[in-house]
Amino acid sequence: MRPTPTVASLAAASLLALLLAGCSTGAESPEGGPSAEASADGDAPAPAPADPTDPACLIGDWVITEAQMQSFYDVLSDPVNDVFVTVEGETGLSFTADTFEYTPNFVLNLEISGVEGEGVTSGSLSGSWSASGGVLTTEVGENSLTSEVTVLGVTQDGTELLGSFITSDPINSAPFDCSDPAAPVIEFETTTGRTPIVLSARS
Repeated sequence: MRPTPTVASLAAASLLALLLAGCSTGAESPEGGPSAEASADGDAPAPAPADPTDPACLIGDWVITEAQMQSFYDVLSDPVNDVFVTVEGETGLSFTADTFEYTPNFVLNLEISGVEGEGVTSGSLSGSWSASGGVLTTEVGENSLTSEVTVLGVTQDGTELLGSFITSDPINSAPFDCSDPAAPVIEFETTTGRTPIVLSARS
């Protein structure tokens, strides 16, 4: 039976809220080996490969681009039938030596059972962080994240719909990969596992 507009709108609002909540070692060269000295023809030694578990590469100002956001929500919504999600916007992520700030600023457009909805997330999440063995550990200090959900022209506070989800930290316990220090990867959690999100330097 085709859901009534009321049931469909409630389902769309709930799904939007849940989707908004979704907002995862180089070895040393042997002593005296090729990397330890110049080659016979005078060429400089090749640079040592980056350590993928070295968290130093995370320090800086980064952006999770719209394309990366879309890839994340594609994975997140894939298990749900007849749901179409598009993302407009991006998310900032900054690290100092011991603090982080997560600043989402995007619109999530959703269509489910013919009902269209829109979710807007903004604000910031910040706190302290550390890393060990290629995994991030964070502790939230301040949280001003907010979400607004609009379905069938009715806007409601998505923050309340999200409940405890809005207070969660998307990068806590997330594995990372610094093999390319110019484009670190953080594994974001989804309902079916984790998906890689590539960070881009903020211009």
